[in-house]
Amino acid sequence: MMNQRGRVCQRNFRPFVAALSLAMALTGQTFGQTVVPSDREGLLKGLGIGLASYAEENGYPGPKHVLELKDELGLTQDQLKKTEALQKMVAISAAAKGQQIVQAEEELNELFEAGTINGKVLRSSSGRSETCVPTSSSSILQAHLRMKQVLTADQIGRYKKLRGHEGKREN
Repeated sequence: MMNQRGRVCQRNFRPFVAALSLAMALTGQTFGQTVVPSDREGLLKGLGIGLASYAEENGYPGPKHVLELKDELGLTQDQLKKTEALQKMVAISAAAKGQQIVQAEEELNELFEAGTINGKVLRSSSGRSETCVPTSSSSILQAHLRMKQVLTADQIGRYKKLRGHEGKREN
């Protein structure tokens, strides 16, 4: 079930996708040529696509980057275990959502290539990939919230400095 924020996000995102689709069609570009290859592998592998950058920049560390900096942060064995579990959860969830996004984008590409797309089909097809992004973002943001509970305030401060976010306010 989608909450009110998700419905608002979905409604606001649709005109953007429609305009992008039209612009790409007018310039001879398709989703398959422009969008899907540039981030396809990352989506399929469950790599980040920038959905949590505002959490990251405001002192809510991501488990992937915490693991990369585990020595500099001085993680305890318990912290390491919890961080690895969070990262595994994010990777599994993000890869599944990434597969859905790639599939939806490839279907859109095929419709444009075949010349069988119209407004009704576009709304229906693009809606599938649009709803995947907020869901994927939610699971990633949950991991950032949990990660902040795993680290000490000192570790979060060091993390922000190491990641170049030290000028941001403390939360």
